[in-house]
Amino acid sequence: MVNREQRILQVLHNGGFSELTFLQKSIIPLALDGENIIAETGVNAGKTVSYIIPSIINLDDYPEPGLKILVIVPSVEDVKKVSEQFALFCREGAEKVSFVSFLEENNTKGELAVLEKKPDILISTPEKVIDHIRLGNFNIDSILTCIVDCGDDQYNGFSNDIEFIHSAFSVLTRFWVFTKDREMIPIFHHLLIDPQIIYSDRGIKSSTSERQEEKMEFSADQESKYAELIKKMVKSIKEEEDANEMNQFKKLVKKNVPFTMRGYFSAYLFKTLVTNAKPAHTPTQNRADKDYKTLFFNIGRTRGLNPQALLRFIAATAEVDSSEIGQIKMHDNYSFVDVAEPSVQKVLDNLNSKVYRGRTLAVNFAKKNTEAAPKA
Repeated sequence: MVNREQRILQVLHNGGFSELTFLQKSIIPLALDGENIIAETGVNAGKTVSYIIPSIINLDDYPEPGLKILVIVPSVEDVKKVSEQFALFCREGAEKVSFVSFLEENNTKGELAVLEKKPDILISTPEKVIDHIRLGNFNIDSILTCIVDCGDDQYNGFSNDIEFIHSAFSVLTRFWVFTKDREMIPIFHHLLIDPQIIYSDRGIKSSTSERQEEKMEFSADQESKYAELIKKMVKSIKEEEDANEMNQFKKLVKKNVPFTMRGYFSAYLFKTLVTNAKPAHTPTQNRADKDYKTLFFNIGRTRGLNPQALLRFIAATAEVDSSEIGQIKMHDNYSFVDVAEPSVQKVLDNLNSKVYRGRTLAVNFAKKNTEAAPKA
């Protein structure tokens, strides 16, 4: 079996190149690890190849037809340039990857016909992407990675168009952003969860998120125990389960779970198994014991949050005991958190205007009808 380093070199040579540039060596491993990336590219640093190689390799694991990678560039001229680079790698006899480009103006019908052929990769300007999103022509759930190549001359409003496109995607979609202008990094950083920042002159990658909650990690004993359980389950599938019955369940999952989420679906099932389906956050005190106030937070699931992560962040940043936090009701773009009366002002003072997961927090008292989000 070809290992990752060998596969990188294989794709590189298929494209007619002999060695990686400094920028490519910094970007490709992070891209293959599934990170969000913002790269300040400099001049003539092999930018386009740095995202073509991991795009092709990531497609190795997703052989099913359908759009999986979206490349966005500012102009039709940029679409042509990037398409020429992809053509080097996807020519006959090289990689079994299909890509298409949107080059003509006012050709929505023709573009829709192209999308119906289920290419792996689409290269387009933001305007056309936005048109097709609004028309419902993209299967958003199928897209693994959205690549934003700012090119040489991005137009005014380019970053706003990218923000709109970003808002249409699941938090599971990776974003790789490439810009020559270092001043653009904070603008894109605002959109992404824990992006890895790469600078052309230093090659330094750094996670600049200001989030402070602890990362959940397995202890050595937990990892060993879970690994053993997984091996037993795999053995049982091979030796004990009925193949016809398993295929029926497999078809059901395939029909109802987007393929980009099947790994997460498996992880969720396993997590449910080992944790006995315990809820993510159970208030440690009965509400009758304390006087709670409900606070509104302008952040929710689309930032990759779950109630337990938000609980840890509030407790650590506001320096309050987790027992002071009651029910957490989380929506896509906002959350409602019950906080015990003695700690309410402390939470408001310490969390308002904090940057968390790339978003400046607005925290205030919720309306009486907490099903409707107040204006932040």
